[in-house]
Amino acid sequence: MRKTCIYLFILALLLGFGCVEKPEKPPEVKPFIPSADGKITITQMESYIKASRALNEAMTKYSDMIKEFVAKYKVDADLSQMSDSTFMNSNPDVKKAWEDLMAEWMKMQEKAYKNAGIVEEEFNWIGGALTDSINTDIQKQVEKALTSVTEPEKDKGKKEIK
Repeated sequence: MRKTCIYLFILALLLGFGCVEKPEKPPEVKPFIPSADGKITITQMESYIKASRALNEAMTKYSDMIKEFVAKYKVDADLSQMSDSTFMNSNPDVKKAWEDLMAEWMKMQEKAYKNAGIVEEEFNWIGGALTDSINTDIQKQVEKALTSVTEPEKDKGKKEIK
């Protein structure tokens, strides 16, 4: 009887551990592999344009954040003090704020790429591949998409004349 109880106990332990939910693995991020022929696809072009626009918006927002940082912490506008270890070590509040600002920029970039359905490596490859003559037609489409300004955007900066 004692052997049976031990076997049942071991069986219960094994079944108990076997029933534990395994944590889901994060989706595997496959490395970007450029096309062998060097041609940019339409999907890549669209993702590149979308990411470029999002990054442009992020840069504008980040530029404003930098201006606020400079004003708040009274640092030089050229941000040269941020690479001065003596200054940074003697101003831990500035150091922390700068690190937070840099982390925020990284998040903004990651979000731009993610929303465009592209990884940074692919974005950079496309940027380089746009200079190749094999992608001349795509390059023209990208240039047109990124330089065209809609009418409301043109009028955004103009004041109404009365």
